[in-house]
Amino acid sequence: MLIDLTAPILSYGKSPDITHMDLFYMGWASPLESLVTRCVVLDLENGSLSTKTDSLPGLDMLSAGWSVILRTGWEQYRGTPQYAMSPSTDKWLLERLIEKKVCLVMVDSPGVFGGASGPEHNDMDKKLAEAGAFAVENLVGVSILPTGIPFTLYCFPLQMTELNNAPCRIVADVDL
Repeated sequence: MLIDLTAPILSYGKSPDITHMDLFYMGWASPLESLVTRCVVLDLENGSLSTKTDSLPGLDMLSAGWSVILRTGWEQYRGTPQYAMSPSTDKWLLERLIEKKVCLVMVDSPGVFGGASGPEHNDMDKKLAEAGAFAVENLVGVSILPTGIPFTLYCFPLQMTELNNAPCRIVADVDL
């Protein structure tokens, strides 16, 4: 079953919550090896955003070149002022994902670390990009994806040379 995880684009340029890949450096191109990957969802809802454990279901499956979706449950706040105040994923987990050499760290909120913007957010986006693990933010429909079961993920970024992010179409091919 194909599941579109792309947020609607209501008005590009004026909407900060479109699904996009943070490239961090203007002119960087998204990596071709991230277009089609194996992927697993890590469930970080209900307080596990700050869990420092290798026993998080699905974490042990990740290999170099895979993608990961962090399900925070924050999508429920889309369209409200609270959406921009998303919680941060624990640095320990992000560093583990870098160690595992994942190529995409995706999330159902406006940022994997430090909320929607600001120095902490930008510093983590830079750290991920330098490690080849680009952040993809503002996914929708993540709640229907299975946790800890690998599936095929398609990520189609649109290169915009004057921006440091690329709007993306994200599609999961999942056996439900």
